[in-house]
Amino acid sequence: MIVVEAAGVQPTPREGRAAVKAWPGVRRWTTLPTLFVGVVMMSTMVLCFGLSSDRVGWILGLQLVGIYGFVGLSILANLKVVAAARSAPIAQRPTDWRIDDQGLALSGSDFESRIGWRSLIAVVEEKDRMVFAATPNTNFVLPLRVLDADQVQAVRTIVADVRARGLLGAGVD
Repeated sequence: MIVVEAAGVQPTPREGRAAVKAWPGVRRWTTLPTLFVGVVMMSTMVLCFGLSSDRVGWILGLQLVGIYGFVGLSILANLKVVAAARSAPIAQRPTDWRIDDQGLALSGSDFESRIGWRSLIAVVEEKDRMVFAATPNTNFVLPLRVLDADQVQAVRTIVADVRARGLLGAGVD
């Protein structure tokens, strides 16, 4: 049995960024409001062709204020959610990782958690981290900088094995 252990893991803010590659379906849905606003803006611009130029200017100006306000408020809301997640007590403390053929075992100064492979949707390796995706709001991030080359290869071997056995995400309908 292959076991990979890493002690004192604490992702940097860059490594803790959103795990969009693990959730491509969710990302598509999150872009729909912006797409909707764009379609509404374009359709009202088409309706403006018969109006006098002073009205068109006001309508287009209000549309620009609306789109920039919508996008700006969306970005602000996202920044607030990310800041709240990073300031949570559990995010401030290092975590010890154990990865084996049964799943992940995470522990810290005041918690222990075991997540089986059937409870994870995907494991996505990026250039600086591995994301173990459980839900869109619960992704376990293992920075590659805390592992040596042999450990990274061992994690890849474990993940390939659980994928081949059909365990990864098998408990998710």
